[in-house]
Amino acid sequence: MSEAFRLIETGGDPRIHLALTGTVLRYLDLDYRLIQRQVKEELQLEKQQIGSSRDLKAGLFESGAAEDRARIVLADLMRLEQQERDNATLPKRTGSLADRSSLLNNQVFRHEITTIIVVLTLRCQRPMIDIQSLVQSLRAVRDPGTLIYAIVANNPTDFSPTIDSLLDADDRYNNVKEILPRLCKLADYRTWDVRQRLVDRKVFPNLAIELTIEHCHDEIGFMNRILKGQPEWLTNSRGPVTRTSMTSIMEFVFSSLNDELTSDRPDNVAINRLLRILSGMVGLMGLSLTAEQLEISLGVLEMSPAEPCTVNFKVCLILMSATQLLKYSESRTRRILRQLLDCADSPQVLMLWIYLQSKLLPKIDEFASRALSMEIVVPRTGLMELVPFFTTLFPDKELASCALGLGRLTTSSPYKTNGLSASTPTTSSSAYISSSEASELRSVSNFCVSHLLDRGVFIRSSTDVRTWVLDQIQATDVPLDDNMIPLLQAYTKAISKSDRITRIPEHDIRTFFANPCQDLTPAKVLLTLYMLLNNEVCLENLGLDSSNRNREYDTTLLQYVQIRKVLLFVQEFQGGVAFKAVQPMFLKLIHSQFPELFDVTTLLLEEENRFSSSAVVQSSHSSQRRASGSSFKPLFSTPHTTSIESSAWVETHYKSLEQHLLYPEDAIKAYYAFQRLPQADRQMLAGSIVQMSLPSLLDPESDPTVMEVFKKTWDQLNTIMPHDLWAMTVDALLPRPSNFFIPLNFTTTSSSQGGGGGGSQQQNQQPFQQKNKDVYTFEWLVQDPLLLFKVDPRVFRTPTIFRLFIQILGAVMVGSRHWFRKQFNASQAVLNSHQNMVPIQTQKHRVFKEANLTALLSLQDSSIVQLLFEICQRRPEDIEEALAQEETANYSDDEFPGHHNTHRKNSTAGPRKQPSTHGKEHLQGPITEVLKEIQIVTFNFLHQLFIEFKILPKMIHFQGYSPELLSATLAGVLSLHVCMDFLHELLFATPAAATLTMGPGGVGANGTPVMSSTGSMLAGGPGAGGLALPTGSIFGDGAPGVGGGVVSNGTMPSAAAAAAAAAAAASSSTDLTLRLFALRLSVVVCAQYPLERTEEMAKSFILERMGAFAISSNYSSEVLDSAKILARAFPSMIADIVRVLQDAYGQERQMELDEFIESVNQMVSEDPALWNKSLL
Repeated sequence: MSEAFRLIETGGDPRIHLALTGTVLRYLDLDYRLIQRQVKEELQLEKQQIGSSRDLKAGLFESGAAEDRARIVLADLMRLEQQERDNATLPKRTGSLADRSSLLNNQVFRHEITTIIVVLTLRCQRPMIDIQSLVQSLRAVRDPGTLIYAIVANNPTDFSPTIDSLLDADDRYNNVKEILPRLCKLADYRTWDVRQRLVDRKVFPNLAIELTIEHCHDEIGFMNRILKGQPEWLTNSRGPVTRTSMTSIMEFVFSSLNDELTSDRPDNVAINRLLRILSGMVGLMGLSLTAEQLEISLGVLEMSPAEPCTVNFKVCLILMSATQLLKYSESRTRRILRQLLDCADSPQVLMLWIYLQSKLLPKIDEFASRALSMEIVVPRTGLMELVPFFTTLFPDKELASCALGLGRLTTSSPYKTNGLSASTPTTSSSAYISSSEASELRSVSNFCVSHLLDRGVFIRSSTDVRTWVLDQIQATDVPLDDNMIPLLQAYTKAISKSDRITRIPEHDIRTFFANPCQDLTPAKVLLTLYMLLNNEVCLENLGLDSSNRNREYDTTLLQYVQIRKVLLFVQEFQGGVAFKAVQPMFLKLIHSQFPELFDVTTLLLEEENRFSSSAVVQSSHSSQRRASGSSFKPLFSTPHTTSIESSAWVETHYKSLEQHLLYPEDAIKAYYAFQRLPQADRQMLAGSIVQMSLPSLLDPESDPTVMEVFKKTWDQLNTIMPHDLWAMTVDALLPRPSNFFIPLNFTTTSSSQGGGGGGSQQQNQQPFQQKNKDVYTFEWLVQDPLLLFKVDPRVFRTPTIFRLFIQILGAVMVGSRHWFRKQFNASQAVLNSHQNMVPIQTQKHRVFKEANLTALLSLQDSSIVQLLFEICQRRPEDIEEALAQEETANYSDDEFPGHHNTHRKNSTAGPRKQPSTHGKEHLQGPITEVLKEIQIVTFNFLHQLFIEFKILPKMIHFQGYSPELLSATLAGVLSLHVCMDFLHELLFATPAAATLTMGPGGVGANGTPVMSSTGSMLAGGPGAGGLALPTGSIFGDGAPGVGGGVVSNGTMPSAAAAAAAAAAAASSSTDLTLRLFALRLSVVVCAQYPLERTEEMAKSFILERMGAFAISSNYSSEVLDSAKILARAFPSMIADIVRVLQDAYGQERQMELDEFIESVNQMVSEDPALWNKSLL
């Protein structure tokens, strides 16, 4: 039959393949067109309920002629199709199949009915008889297989459509599974096609297996494909696999395994396929193995695996049948697992140990699903039995050795430098794995080692992983391995737990970063991250361990590796995608250990430089030619190899920087050319650029454009090497003997000569013991920020350079707070760890409290603010230059041709005749534009500082500063509106209320504060109110010390009476100075903020204290000046102000009061709008 079917299907002579009898021939010659019309009419009459009953059909069919029988069968078929169409649109019906077509279900006439149906499919015109619709309808009758078989046998072209129709139809009648095998017997060469259709539709898996066993005979290949691709099909609800079918497959699988087990040359590929099938079937179906099957399984598991994938399948088989294997032979299972652990580059057993010990059961499911290439859940019963079994299975030494031996290749990594890689022996299979496989093995080994470190395996086995970790870091490439970060975290934690795990020596790290100017690599990034993580762990464990192992890496080492440059590399390399996973961790660690790097100004400038295009200087060369001289060398020699670009820049442009006063255009070109150099060259030449440029740029004749271009160059360097650059800049700005002159009063110590940049890269620095050295380092600066103010005083009158100074000052202040806080935490941790060994009385005496640290930092910040206020004060040369500028502006260009082109505004001009410092009037007058810009920069900095530290404004104003700065300060520092909150405290404060007091000599004979030549009220100059800055300990029992002024001759009187008198005089003068400052501050605040609140405050507090201050200050002119400011702020209070002053001054000083009243009246008459001024 199959051959005849193939003949007809391929174009042979179609014929009926039924047993031909004499009765069959008469159906071939009927007029089926007439029969079709009769059937249509009959069906129309039935709709109108006219015609014979269906119960008479069987009798009519038996006694009727051939034409009647054909008509009856066709009518029944049409009715059956209509019923099926109706059922498709209605809810499912239940009932007897015989009720639907009693004739078609009649087994007596089944043979003849089959013959008629076949003839109808061959003779009737479509669409009255559609074979696919007919097949679907015939499923409703009993035993439709014979009918459908006959139809398809005589219509070979409809074989595939019939199969698809049966598979796609619903299974209401549950007979498709019986029909399909009969159709496959009709054409057995189409069985593979039918099975593939079952697989594609994921239906009738049991039928597919039966077809495989009976017809296809490729059980192993078929089950391997099914389990690998779609194992869920085996448990499909539509025809699931039966135990009988699975038993047949299992018998074949174990027969094949036994053949391989007894073979002299076993086929590893075949074994892998059989193990996958066996593991999948046992795991999915929960099959129980017989003793014979378990023996074969253990025999296969004991065979030496030839490749890692074989280990995968063996481990999966152990997982799926763990309960049965352990029950059958625990000792053999133990021996098999130890054998699998020792397999080269096969971490499966090690990972299984980690998962079981960490209770990561879903991870075991993922491992099995990935190894078997199927979605599968490992039986939990077996896993629960494996957990205690694995606990005592392997010794720690064996686990550690296995983890460290994964993927150890002898080939060098592209990032290994200077012979730092660990020499690890190569396993037998490592030489044959590809680079991608090696990378995957490194990732797995990172995972395993990190978990073993967390669980203390390496500590218990006394196995140091330092060399191995360093080798893993050097072998790192992008994309970054996800397990590398957990490895570094586990390694740093393990170092703090035991001295058996040692950290990477600083010498090796410095060797790895032998040239910090070179381009970064992923390995250098990870090594930097390791150092940050190590320091973070050390800070967390302060005081917990006093041994030498828990040590931080020196801050100078992290500065040496250019931590800011590493951060930029992490953020920008490959668009930030390569290190996206570690960016948040990097930012957190760097911010916690180097908070000075996160300056808003620096970050904004960095963004500006990143998105702005490179500037091109369009100016032409100077017409004058330089005299050719001998070749020169940069100021700082470097051991690093210079590139061609840097050498060309040095030969072409370096000397232009020194001669920028004569040839500014060439200097500008030199700076722009430097900005276009490679990053490594810019780092190498940074010290030379800074040392060459800064001292000469302080010259009053420096071109402003040159200075701005230098600042852009400085900002560019600041984004990659800030710590070194800050130290270089401060060192370059120190005064030199050739241009040294007396600095401001706060520069009390002798100046040091600059010794070149790059000081922050020196090793083993001892800042407080080596301050006689020439080179400043960032470590020195953060420990004593006041060292910054030892720079050349011209910096404070050169706005461009002063902006750099303020930027460095802000970073140093942040770094200083962090440094002191870290030292405090370290001391507290050590104290807490030893508190039981120290007597309680000694503990109380030695404790340095949190309040002490806060006071120390506040004292340091307030000292810096006072120094900045002194810088903003007018000096005699400032006033003289401002007057000269006004005089110059009064002349025309004809009288002084070209004067406005040569006048420089960036700093004071050459030496002038100094005005007399006697009296106060000489320090009044206009100020230069330079000083205005200096004040703007300073006030912006103080505004941010006061916002960050809200206690600082109150502290500063309780200390006091020059009254002449009050108006400018309140106008420039917007955050000083907070002064309104404590003005009433300041007005009624006693001398003890001030945190720091003014020293003697700050008040003149008439009670007016006397200023030094620089306008300073701080310590350091004769006649100035001294701010006490003790050099020793500033704390007693936790309270800030109150410093007094220093007597001008530096000695204390020997007599007790003289000492008491001096102390009383100092206290009296300080009290008076602060009171007058408080009065001036109050009225200036009212003038700056003419609000209802300040007017009420003026009436309630200021007027009350004004009269008292006038009397206590011996009627100082400061009181009348303050009263005039208040009268201008609130004209409605003039009468009250005059009344208070009359009560205080009395008749004997009526003349001074009359002059005041006259000046107030004149002020009001000149500006009548003051009376109509409304409050804001």
